Amino acid sequence: MGVILHRFLTFVMFVFILFGCEDVSVEKDSQARGDFDVTSVFSQDNPFLSFSWIEKGYSGIFAPIDTELGIGEMGIRNLLGQPTKEGYYEGGRFLDYSDRTFFINPETNKSVAMAIDVKSYHLKKDDLKRTLGTPDESEFNEMDGLWMFVYKLEDYELMFEAETEDGILSHAWLRNKRQ
Repeated sequence: MGVILHRFLTFVMFVFILFGCEDVSVEKDSQARGDFDVTSVFSQDNPFLSFSWIEKGYSGIFAPIDTELGIGEMGIRNLLGQPTKEGYYEGGRFLDYSDRTFFINPETNKSVAMAIDVKSYHLKKDDLKRTLGTPDESEFNEMDGLWMFVYKLEDYELMFEAETEDGILSHAWLRNKRQ
């Protein structure tokens, strides 16, 4: 009986040390050893999408391209060069680069929205819920003919579009609601 109790207590202490101490971090140890790249449990299936999209979005930073809203049109051109396409969309200018599109407020000449194509990541509504939580809005936008999933981030909105409610997401946006 004493041996069984000793083994049980040893096991309990092992579990406590392994999971109960805040200083113990499998992620830090693994990265320090360089064993592998650790992704969060929520985004293991698709490491592209992470909760940093929400965290950075509150500051007006579009996490997947690590770019902040409010950059002037000339600043964008100086940074990225000549756009592949440019024109007007819903009363404002847009600058399209192959991997991102900037939407410019014509009065301030600053970016008020950014969009990226996310089709190749095969994300769906369930991936959003699992990684970012339940969207604040989920509805069909009749004007664009797309399902919209919206996360409200004080002054900003993080939006995702899909052709159907359960379809693959086509685009992700960060938009300044105040402009």
